[in-house]
Amino acid sequence: MVTTIALCDPNLLIRGGLRAILAGEPDIEVVAEVADGEQALRTVRRLRPDLLFTALDLPGGHGFEVARALARAPETRSTGVVFLAQSFDPALAVQGLMAGGRAFVSTGDPPRRLVTAARAVAAGYAVLPPAVLADGPWLTGSGGAARPGAAPGVPGLTGRELEVLRLMAAGMSNAEIAGHLSLGEATVKSHVSRLLGKLGLRNRSQAIACAYRTGLVTVPVPGRG
Repeated sequence: MVTTIALCDPNLLIRGGLRAILAGEPDIEVVAEVADGEQALRTVRRLRPDLLFTALDLPGGHGFEVARALARAPETRSTGVVFLAQSFDPALAVQGLMAGGRAFVSTGDPPRRLVTAARAVAAGYAVLPPAVLADGPWLTGSGGAARPGAAPGVPGLTGRELEVLRLMAAGMSNAEIAGHLSLGEATVKSHVSRLLGKLGLRNRSQAIACAYRTGLVTVPVPGRG
């Protein structure tokens, strides 16, 4: 199955480079290139691509605004938004998820990472830079295992659901979570479905953003151990 992608970046050279990288894959088709947010919105409404790769700084707007607009409209919310940044900022990456994006990559990343991100988002996963997902004391917030019952800021989740949400925020797939917790994959899927329902969320990206926003997991501060 071919994944269709639209590109949005005011820099013609960057768009050309992205097209060359992505279009070289047999399962990816670049269907459009645009230079600003308004063009991106019109293009997604017209072509309904699977993914939109967009820069953050756009003429007359911001990539986050584009993502929010797409997420609000039923006819465009299925398009996965991948943010392109010139440099990495952990807090900005999490803000991107909160805005409705599903991945955050750097224009300086190796070509293979861009392709991998495209395939992962097309498959329904969220993608953050390694520095955000790296294991460390910030991952579990309090540094301890989840306790049964609700956590502050995440009302109604059981201890197991909190564990699953933390591992989702660490970038694990359902299969990886199942292996980590010694559960069946079907059981993990059930936990994911229930926690999404309890939190009123639509997908994994929103769940991961919720985990960061509520402090269940926190963003590492650069330069601190």
